[in-house]
Amino acid sequence: MVSARITPRTTSRTARLIPALARGAGAALLAFLVGALWLVALARPASAHTVGGAGPTNYHTTLTGDPAVPGVRLSVVENGNRVRLVATAGFPILVEGYEKEPYLRLDTRGVWENRRSSATYLNASRTGDDPGPADVVDPSAPPDWVRVSAAQGGRVEAFWHDHRVHWMGSADPPAVRAAPDQRHRIQDWSVPLTANGRQAVYTGTLEWIPGPSPLPWAAGTVAVLAGTAALGLLRQARWPLAAVLAGLVAVDATHSALVAAANADGRLDAFVWGNAVQIAVWAGALAGAVLIVRRSPTGLYLAVSAGLLIAVLGGLPDLGVFVRSGTPVVGPVLVVRVVTAVTLGAGAGLGLAVWLTLRRQPEMSVSSGAPEVPGVSGVSVP
Repeated sequence: MVSARITPRTTSRTARLIPALARGAGAALLAFLVGALWLVALARPASAHTVGGAGPTNYHTTLTGDPAVPGVRLSVVENGNRVRLVATAGFPILVEGYEKEPYLRLDTRGVWENRRSSATYLNASRTGDDPGPADVVDPSAPPDWVRVSAAQGGRVEAFWHDHRVHWMGSADPPAVRAAPDQRHRIQDWSVPLTANGRQAVYTGTLEWIPGPSPLPWAAGTVAVLAGTAALGLLRQARWPLAAVLAGLVAVDATHSALVAAANADGRLDAFVWGNAVQIAVWAGALAGAVLIVRRSPTGLYLAVSAGLLIAVLGGLPDLGVFVRSGTPVVGPVLVVRVVTAVTLGAGAGLGLAVWLTLRRQPEMSVSSGAPEVPGVSGVSVP
């Protein structure tokens, strides 16, 4: 038996317009997803999950010799990507370059860089392939100091990429190539400086530490993907889907925070700008979770878009942690492997879960709509 309630024709037109708008919103979201994925695919790997271009690696740099200069502390940060020098006394402090020339100067006003030093130009990139202008670089000439940062409350901090503390070869050392599954001591390194006329040399080692087998982590990623996709088989899938989507945002935000904390001079504004795209995706994902709970079909499309984008932006750049022993992230590398597996698995699994949900509950699709009777609304079919 069919019951009907006659309403004005304008109401019928409005009822027909709403599904059309919904279909347009779904198409727009899908277009956004495809466009964003193409941009990500064509662009360089996302830097939000790496530190200064340094990603997962089997090379480990360790400081082993500290001359204990009062008020001066040198450390290797970002998994060997940069050197950090913090000083509250001992000024002036001079750091030697690669030709024993003055390279950096720390005093009560801040950090100064010698434009006559080749290290100033070589340290501008990890590959060190720019020795600087030939008519400017001269290690024997008087230093040409340019201030690069100011002191803060009597505390001076300098950060620089130092080629002495990491492996510079384009290929692995012969010993590593011969036995990559064994641990190797690659080289010893030293960074000399002078603090208030006192010479001091900081020393360390560079080692090769083999990474783990990727099979357990690949299996874990697939397990997370399968578990997430299975949510689409539940009779009431909206709450679990919304929970996974919100949880995925929390995991990826935590991952980004760990990377930002590893950046020696990282600040909140640097974190925000470094994750600008992902913050927008997180906002869309949280909006999708709310819409799913409110039974809006648009939330499902947002779940697919945000899930895949988070997997691409937050998971793929750190895929190397499954096979590398170290990564420039604060905390144990095990944590990074876990969050990477969850990001990849749950992000991709959400797409399958939504597909299964729409197959089982087509009434949730924005492209579906109840049969309309011109001039009639409130149609119900028992």
